[in-house]
Amino acid sequence: MRLSLKAKTILGTALIQGVLLLILVFTVTRFMADIANENLTKRAETAAKLFATTSKNSVLSYDLASLDSIVTEVINNQDIVYARVINESGGVFAKRGDIVALSRPFKADSQVSEVDDGVFDATSPIVESGILYGHVEIGISVTLVQHSIASITRLTAGIALFEMLLVALFSLFLGGYLTKQLNVLRKSAKNITKALDSGQFDVARMPEDPQTELAEVASAFNSLIDNLEAEHIRRQTFQDALQSLNRTLEAKVAKRTHQIELQNHKLKQINKDLKLAQQQVLQAEKMASVGQLAAGLAHEINSPIGFIKGNVSCLKNYIDVYVEICSRTKAVLALSSESANCNEDNPALLKELASYLEATDIDFINDDIKELLNDTDDGLKRVIEIVQSMKIFSRADSDSMQVIDVNQCILTTAKMAKFKVEQNAQLILDLNDVPHTLLNVGKINQVLTNLVMNAGQAIESNGTVTIRSEVDANDIKIQVIDNGSGMDEETLKSIFNPFFTTKPEGEGTGLGLSISFDIIKEHGGSIEVSSCLGEGTTFTLILPITQTVESETNYVRY
Repeated sequence: MRLSLKAKTILGTALIQGVLLLILVFTVTRFMADIANENLTKRAETAAKLFATTSKNSVLSYDLASLDSIVTEVINNQDIVYARVINESGGVFAKRGDIVALSRPFKADSQVSEVDDGVFDATSPIVESGILYGHVEIGISVTLVQHSIASITRLTAGIALFEMLLVALFSLFLGGYLTKQLNVLRKSAKNITKALDSGQFDVARMPEDPQTELAEVASAFNSLIDNLEAEHIRRQTFQDALQSLNRTLEAKVAKRTHQIELQNHKLKQINKDLKLAQQQVLQAEKMASVGQLAAGLAHEINSPIGFIKGNVSCLKNYIDVYVEICSRTKAVLALSSESANCNEDNPALLKELASYLEATDIDFINDDIKELLNDTDDGLKRVIEIVQSMKIFSRADSDSMQVIDVNQCILTTAKMAKFKVEQNAQLILDLNDVPHTLLNVGKINQVLTNLVMNAGQAIESNGTVTIRSEVDANDIKIQVIDNGSGMDEETLKSIFNPFFTTKPEGEGTGLGLSISFDIIKEHGGSIEVSSCLGEGTTFTLILPITQTVESETNYVRY
């Protein structure tokens, strides 16, 4: 059956409006439920806080008669099921309300959806000067809210069913009507927050029209607004009284706090600038040390890399031999599997294989491969040690402290500076067992590098630089000894001054010993120097032993 355009239009409009109406009814019901639940939650929180504020003086003075009066006044509210005041040890000061509700164990509800007994339980602490003297507990009935939501749901569902039958005629009117009602409700709900901030609750009230489907919701909503307004007025009264007492004190505290904050800000900025400058100086000195060590490190890495490359070349040739042996062996095995030609050709192939093995000297190759692999492994270990030493040395910018064996720092420095020092002198390590102590590894490495590099540069040729470690009472003593040119008394007085250097212009920053001196001071230690012109110099570092751990490594003199 074909429908006319008018029938199609009416039917299409009815279907579209019907779907929209169903969505609208669902939205209204859900929205009202959320609003009612949210307001009940806020009502409970506000009532509990006001109850605690009202009861605080009576609790502090232990006035049980006043507490009983306050609890009676609270329970007179229509929707409050019970109320009680609990001391800090769990005892009850005063209680009123439904006996069944009071007998149940108290469990505070944070959401209306958590309520399983028809009562929304809320609590608020009684605190004075940061001390907890007890708390209050109240129960607010959710029956009215639930009845209101259920009534709204039934009412809107009935309207929806009725309107869907007449939607072709009344869709425009009904849509406008419902939209108007929802806008009023939404506007009133949004104005609740503004009303709580401004105290003007009239803007949040809904117009009550007994002829509308939302009359009960409007009545319940306005009742909630009235309760919120009453609670707001009570709370504001207490707040005004408290503020009037604290206003003078707060002004003085604020003024003094502002002054302290200004001074702290200035000090923080000064400390920040000083720390930045120190980091820049440390970085500059570190880069100078890295530049001096770069050529030596490159040589130390190139030496093992060179013979590793040669070993790999020999191994390639040996692999070619093994490939040929495998090929001939496969031919012999393949021929052995063919019964017809096995007796004639197999001895010939075996003879050729034996001749090839003798010609290539396979026994020598087998022995030489082991030596080549061992040499290659040793070379790779040397490269790994150098790289690990470089990684440890790169920690100079870190401020972290850790408990470590200072001998490890000495070994790292020796590996880094060995090539540079041994151009003119022999580097000798005399390390004894020392306890672990709290150190900044990067900074201690920088100090040792500065001293060892200076010692090597003070020797023209055929000298020695000795690094010695030992325990001295409650300290660790580290000495860097050279038999170089030494220093006179005038130079010794200035060596720790910033920018003082005896090196030619462009070869030193003059900051190495100054920075080393400051680093040792940061560790609570000291640095001493003795020198004799023409005989040599000894630098002695004294580091206190803190957070010690027994050393697990036995060091020998070498």
